[in-house]
Amino acid sequence: MVKRAATTLVAVAMGATALATAPAYADTVAPTSSPTPSPTGDNFHKPYTPDPSIVSVAVDPSVVVVSKGRSAQVTARVTTKDVQSVDIDLWSPRGHGDHGGDHWFGKRKGGHNDGPKFDHASRSWSFDWNDRAGTYRVHVEAIGLDGKKYTADRSFTVKRKEWHAPRPTGAKATRIAGFDATPNPVRKGRALTLKGKLQVAQCWGDWYYDDWDNFSGRRGGDRYCSDSRNYWNDWRWLGSQDVKVYFQSSGSHKWQYVDTIETDGDGDFATKVRAYRSGTWAVRFDGSRGLKGSQATDYVRVWRH
Repeated sequence: MVKRAATTLVAVAMGATALATAPAYADTVAPTSSPTPSPTGDNFHKPYTPDPSIVSVAVDPSVVVVSKGRSAQVTARVTTKDVQSVDIDLWSPRGHGDHGGDHWFGKRKGGHNDGPKFDHASRSWSFDWNDRAGTYRVHVEAIGLDGKKYTADRSFTVKRKEWHAPRPTGAKATRIAGFDATPNPVRKGRALTLKGKLQVAQCWGDWYYDDWDNFSGRRGGDRYCSDSRNYWNDWRWLGSQDVKVYFQSSGSHKWQYVDTIETDGDGDFATKVRAYRSGTWAVRFDGSRGLKGSQATDYVRVWRH
């Protein structure tokens, strides 16, 4: 019994030895290197491809209003992307205008891999009364970094503001110019000649006198009228009007009516009277139909011998 157990143990031991020394018949796996990671995030710089364009063209104001004696300005502002240069030209309602254009060069710093490059350019023009009214066109041409041409257009309108003078209010001023009583001194009982000229104001502010009861608005260019004045200036004859003659002797405070005379087509008047006492001779226009009254005086000394 003991002998059989020993035999068994020997057999087990021999089997174990055989297992330990037996050759391996399984597939052999070859060693591999570590995998290379794909480029992602900040570790990878993709070259920038320029994408040229005219981003925007803005014109301000869109409506330009000009009036006589005043000018107005319009400005075009251009934003571009990835361009070498840009031209800004102005075209008038009937083709290319005289306002000209502006050639602007944009320069990039560094290479083309830096990302998009935005640039700004502007151009202004002044307009006055002498410029043509109508629709103007701002024409923009840009050369991109790819060598291609890009264009854009924007329009604006120029209008003229017609000037209308405000109609004068109230009666027009008149005056008696150059009134004179001659001779002076004069011998008692001799004749005196009274003469003068009745005139109406030719200009009232910016209104010019065409006829005594008719004004027309004018501004700039007329040598008689000055712009934007609020008083009368320069004078025109006033014909076919009645002028009354008065006399006030020295030491008296009472005026005595003498005669009524009418102005001729040039506004002139003249009459003869007899002089008996020293005193003041006066002529008076009472005014009519929107005309203010006016008067003038002249003192005459009468001597007896």
